Amino acid sequence: MKIKSLAGLIAGLGIVLGSAISKPVSAETETSNTYYCAQLNGNWSTFVNTPRGTVTLINWANTFGSDWTPEKRCSAVSQRFQKFLDQGNLKFIRTGDINQQPVLCVANVRDGSCPEDNVLITLKPGTDPEGVLVRLVDFRRSVSGQTLTLSADDPGFYSGGEFYVDMEKFLDAVPVEN
Repeated sequence: MKIKSLAGLIAGLGIVLGSAISKPVSAETETSNTYYCAQLNGNWSTFVNTPRGTVTLINWANTFGSDWTPEKRCSAVSQRFQKFLDQGNLKFIRTGDINQQPVLCVANVRDGSCPEDNVLITLKPGTDPEGVLVRLVDFRRSVSGQTLTLSADDPGFYSGGEFYVDMEKFLDAVPVEN
């Protein structure tokens, strides 16, 4: 009787292990991105690792007040990008105005608002936030020197008079580093 019980246990373990090994990897695992801050060639930058490769998202060159060095801004903003991604909220980036300062923020949906809790980057007073966001996603213009043209397939679009960036489209299209 003990041999049958042991054989049943071994067979059961074999089925459990076999199904765990053959379980397909979910699409979410395959396409996950990771945002991080690092120094490259003496400059602090926010990077994103994608399944296609690494993208340099933002180069931090200026301080923001006496407390916000490029390193500190890079670290804080990179952590915000990752936090919003981990929460499933990093769908769209748009501009806004919080406490009378221009900001880039996360909108969970197309035409979404820019609440204070969703701020990614606070910009210096007088900065054109839409111009900053357009430059962020306009990787072709910087390479080709051409005038910006937005089409339906572009990651950047206008909706309700506001400029939005579809982060999934952006990361699928932006050139990666080798």
